[in-house]
This record gives sequence, structure tokens and C-alpha cells, in this order.
Amino acid sequence: MSDSDAITFSGADDILKPQSSRVVGIDVGEAELQPLPLPTTVSELHKSDRREIYIAAASGNWSEVSSYFKIHPHWWRIPLNDGGITALHVAVSMRKTSFVEKVVKCMKMEDLESCKAEGNTALCLAAITGNVEIAEILLRKNHRLLWIRDQNHMLPIQLASSAGHIQMTEFLFQAPGEDLHDTIPFQDIVNLFFFALNNNIYSVASKLLERYPKLVAKENNGGFIPLQMLAQFSLFKETIGYEDIVSSLFKGMEEENESLNNAQLSKAMFDAAKSGNIVILEFLFKYYPYLLFEVDSREQRNLLHIAILFRQESVYRLILNQGDSKNVMMQLVDFEGNNVLHLAGKMAQPEERFGLSTKHVFMRSEEIWFQEVEKIVPPAMKAMRNKDGVTPKELFYWSHKELHKESVSAVKGLANTLIVVATLVITMGISIAVTIPVKDVDSTTTPIFGKKTWYTIFFLSVGFETCFCASSMLFYASAIFPSDLEPKDEYIHLQEKKIIFGSVSLFVSAGCMFIAVVSCATLIIDFLPKWGPFFTFGLGSLVFVVHFTLDYSLWTRVVRHFVPSFCRVVQHKLPRLLWTIRKSVN
Repeated sequence: MSDSDAITFSGADDILKPQSSRVVGIDVGEAELQPLPLPTTVSELHKSDRREIYIAAASGNWSEVSSYFKIHPHWWRIPLNDGGITALHVAVSMRKTSFVEKVVKCMKMEDLESCKAEGNTALCLAAITGNVEIAEILLRKNHRLLWIRDQNHMLPIQLASSAGHIQMTEFLFQAPGEDLHDTIPFQDIVNLFFFALNNNIYSVASKLLERYPKLVAKENNGGFIPLQMLAQFSLFKETIGYEDIVSSLFKGMEEENESLNNAQLSKAMFDAAKSGNIVILEFLFKYYPYLLFEVDSREQRNLLHIAILFRQESVYRLILNQGDSKNVMMQLVDFEGNNVLHLAGKMAQPEERFGLSTKHVFMRSEEIWFQEVEKIVPPAMKAMRNKDGVTPKELFYWSHKELHKESVSAVKGLANTLIVVATLVITMGISIAVTIPVKDVDSTTTPIFGKKTWYTIFFLSVGFETCFCASSMLFYASAIFPSDLEPKDEYIHLQEKKIIFGSVSLFVSAGCMFIAVVSCATLIIDFLPKWGPFFTFGLGSLVFVVHFTLDYSLWTRVVRHFVPSFCRVVQHKLPRLLWTIRKSVN
């Protein structure tokens, strides 16, 4: 059925007049629908009555409005304002399902079509609010509401999809039980498809693509084809149905021979690279492998340039996994004479900073990214100058100068604060150790263990606490004092590693101090009952458990970072240190 053959809508009420009972699923017979009497005007009800009906409908109070049957037998037809809103529209907008169900039972099929609030039927309002249960009630009464448009000439399913209601859109999509093109013009299907894409309703969009493959080449109001719209979607989290819609899109392009021009494919590829959308890129490389070496004609940048400039690590890894193609791609310089390392040295755009909480965290990510790209480029590129006569490292220092200065200040301020805490902890530990009296070592009157065992636990915990606390102070001190003569050579990520090592040591020393306090209390307070150490230890442990629970994600990252870093230090730095010590001794 062609677009021109689609059934038209009446000009008065936009109500679909079906050619057969099959279209709407009801038997209307041959008798024409009798026109309803005009609804009672606003002036026929007192203003206070209309207000009471409105309040009762908004609150779902059916017993309150049912008393108006005595005043007017069709009170639910009475407009409550000049816009034509009725009690049904109010209840639908306020999602009062029980009220809607009762008032619909009082109405005729035609009432649902003729009662409009500012051009919207009750189903249009239900589609906007996303209440599927209310939509089911309305459609059971009158199935033709599916095809009655609102004041902006939009169908209920289009309203639901534009509002982003996934369940409502899926329900209305399944409700007709037939091919949409047999009922509405194809342009409405196109609009519905783009509404579904914009609002991530991929289940409906996939089904539309399967039924109408020529949608792959259609453009929205902004001139974008579906592939370009999907390419701009950032995959920060898993989205249900995304891979299905992408797969359906490429299958539709093959089955219908709806080939896109090279400019459209290139734009989609570069947009996907900027947003980090590797799903689109994987499909593009599968169906159009030659696009890997495509170059942006305006800025003379290829896919590797885009991935590095926009800090898209997933795209960067995908390109590196393509074999030796990276060696060809990195030879290209852009319109400013920048190679790939120059682009890594540029400051990331604000949108690439998303999720980086502080300036020193952002600076750390920039340093690591530059060093990562530096590993893959040949030595000649590290000294290459762009059109401004700047090398990659000089560009990195120049563009990150202020950020680096602020980051160093923030890291040193943090280290200063933590070193004060470490000083307090080690002072408390030493003070307890030198003040506790040592007497009756062989006594067995203390709870759980004998005094000798408690003294052993105490002094060992104090010793461990002092060692770990002293090591944390050394880490913090090394983060405060510059390790190089040039301030620009202070790498923030190295300073952060020192703070992480120091924080782990400080936390362990705090745990050792807690054990020392419990053992000290057991030794000094002779009258402490047997359950005393258990209670004290349990209470203190509860604090540690609560802390780990609240900062679980933080400590997970710390452990993931600490363990590999510690292993690398032991593997690379320790042999060099031992060699230096052995050489100095000899």
C-alpha cells in the first residue's frame, strides 16, 4: 500500500473513519454514528461546583463527584474551564486509575472521541503521562482513540515516544494488531521511528526497521540519518536494545540496497569515534573496512587522531587491535601540522573531563594519556615540530601549565593535611608505649589471655603502628618536596601514588593502634570483665566495617591501583636499589 493510499482523517475531529471493521477491531454495522448533544456550557454549572469536581477528580475521590448525578446526569461531559478540560482529563493527568475506570463506565464510545481538553483526547494525555493501565481502560472502551490526533497533529503513540515512555510506546505499538502502514501515512511511521531513536526506545525502533527497511536512508528534521544519530550516542552504561537496533540498521542497509554515500558513512564513523561508540565502529569496520583509513577533509585527521584528541581509550584500543594499520595512520599530520603526539598533548575538551572530580585527578589522566600515546610513536615524532614550531612535549607543558600548577598545589595541600594526622597517630602510639606499667607479667587474671600474651600483643601492635605510620609520613613528605629541580617535571600521577601508598600505610597503622588500645585497656583495668575485650574490639571493628561500606568503591579503586603499583615497584625498583646498596658496600 503506497503512502497516497493511506486512510485520511476527518477534518472536524481528526477521527479515523475506517473502511472496514477490521481496521479498528469493532463491528460498527452500517448505521451512522448519531451526533452527540452539545456538552453543557460552563455557565450552566456554578463555579464552586466545577471547582469541587476538579478537586475530586484530581484526588480520585469518586464518592464526592458521584453526588453530582442528581444535579446533572452527564456531569462528566461538562467542561471545567474554557479549554474544555473535563473530570476525565483531570483524572488521567493525575494518574487516578480507579477514578478513570469508573467514569469511563458512565461514558459512551463517542464521548471519549468528542471530549477534548485543548485538542487532546484522554488517551493523548495518558500517552504523555505514560500510564499504561489507564490507556488499556480507554482502549477497551474505544479502540479508535489510537488514531485520533492531538492539537499538534500527533498520534498518541508519537506523544508517548516523544515523552520517552518506553512501556507506553511498546503497548501502543502492539495495540493495533496490524501493519501500521495500513492505517496511517508512512510519514507518521518515519516520525515515530525518529522519536523512538531520540528517546532510546530501541525495541520499537528495531521492529519498525524490520518492517520498513527503507527507514535506514530517511533523514530527521536536522538532516541526520539513523546511523548518524546512533553514532552520537555515548555508551557510558549498557542500554537495552542498542546493539539490536544497530544490527537491524546494517542488515536493512544490505537487504534493501539502501547504500549511503561515503560522506554520510565517514561522518557517522567520526561521530562514533568522538563519542566513544565502539559498537557502531565495529559494525562499520565489518561492513565497510576501507573506512578505517578515511581522512576528514576539513581538518585532515583520521580515526586515530580523533580517538587521541577526544581521549576515547576504547576507540584507541580498537584501532591498535587492527594490526599494523596504526603505523600508517600515525604518519598523517593535521591541518595545523600536529602529529598524534601533539594531539595527545593538547588540553582535553570540557566534555572529556566528565567524571573527573578534581583538577589533580584530571591532570593525572592527562599525563597518563600522553605517556600512553608516547609509547607507540617513533622517536622522530617526539621531536617533530608543528606549524607553530612546538614539539609535542612543549605543547603539553604549555597547554597544561595552569592546571599543573593548581594540581601540584592541591596535592601538596592534601599531603600536608595527612602528614599532620600521621604525626598525631604516631605520637599517641609512642605515648601509650612509654607510659604503660609492666608488672605481674606471669599473671593469668586478665580475660582471654594471660598478661604475658597481652603485653606481647600490645608491644607488637605499637611497633607495627609506629613503622607503618612513619612510612606514611615519609610518603607524604616525598609528595610535598619536589623530586626534580624543574617544577614542570613533577608528574602528578607519581605524587598521587605516593599519597595512596601513604594513606594505605596510615590506615594500617590506625588498625594497629586500635589493637594496642584494646590490649592496653585490658592490662591496666584489672576489674574489666571477660566480655570487655570482645565488646571493645567489636565496637571498634564496627567503625571500620561502616567506613569500608560507605567508601567501598573508593577502597576498591585504591586496592586495584595499589597492588599493581606495589608489584611494579618491587619488580623494577627493588633490584636497582639492592644493586646500589651492594655496590656501595663493596
